[in-house]
Amino acid sequence: MKLRSALAGSCASALLLAGCTVAPGVAGPTVTAQPATPSVSAPGGPATTASATPTPAPDLAVDSVSNFRDLPGSGVGLAIADGGRMARGVVFRSGKLQGLSAADKRVLVAAGVTDIFDLRTDEVAKRSPDPAVGRATYHLINVFAVRSRVSPFPASVRAAERERQQLNRDFVADAKQRQRIGLLLRGMADAPGAVIIHCTEGKDRTGWVSAILQLIAGVDRETVVAEYLISNDRRAEIIDRGVAQARKARGRTGAEITRIRLVVAESYLRAGLDELESRYGDLHGYLTDGLGLDEPTIERLRTRLRTP
Repeated sequence: MKLRSALAGSCASALLLAGCTVAPGVAGPTVTAQPATPSVSAPGGPATTASATPTPAPDLAVDSVSNFRDLPGSGVGLAIADGGRMARGVVFRSGKLQGLSAADKRVLVAAGVTDIFDLRTDEVAKRSPDPAVGRATYHLINVFAVRSRVSPFPASVRAAERERQQLNRDFVADAKQRQRIGLLLRGMADAPGAVIIHCTEGKDRTGWVSAILQLIAGVDRETVVAEYLISNDRRAEIIDRGVAQARKARGRTGAEITRIRLVVAESYLRAGLDELESRYGDLHGYLTDGLGLDEPTIERLRTRLRTP
């Protein structure tokens, strides 16, 4: 399955790139932001296909955190290649959960969330820990595989664009990051209920993993790119505020560099997908040879991601 696209654009992440290391989750009534052992269960069932007349489902209203949304989009869920749909209410994506309101916690508990996967670095997760959400198991899986990560301010607009593109290439090229992403996908495949994946802004690490999950489900690449770019709309006020502050402090060029780091662009995701194709040939090669997933795990993931 070749991954092709006609993409273009520029832009992406915050000045402090919150990171992540494998520190699986702690189960129990009180979920804390402390590393523990991943607790996963319940393999998926046989592969399924969507109903011929799917019924639109209401969006889950979680407004107290940034960039929260259902992985398969709104309505009946994203269409997949075999004519089915992605299952809604199975995987939610978000920015950091610090500040999650009591009302939104109740919404997530009612939605059946059993596992929360935090992709940030140890240092950032400790500084802004996730709150407990019912009895959900918390998993700290530091995707960047470093204790902390602070990136120097780029010297030019082009350097900023290259930084964002390299960030996505590293999800494929960096062995430690591949190991963490593989751990994440195995945990998601076996989670007993709905899951949340999040990093700091919910756009780079979470954006890459979300794109891979949508491709596993069978969503076409153009739609995956369009879903990736929704983070810019969800974070528009945050982006505009950051750019305005940078303009005062660093001038016009500094403001443009800041915008590039705060948004997502087609060229960022394309850089990662091109690296995937170059190294592994296709998505399946990345999943098996790159992330170390076996066929049963991939099938469990695919089954969970599709409507029955």
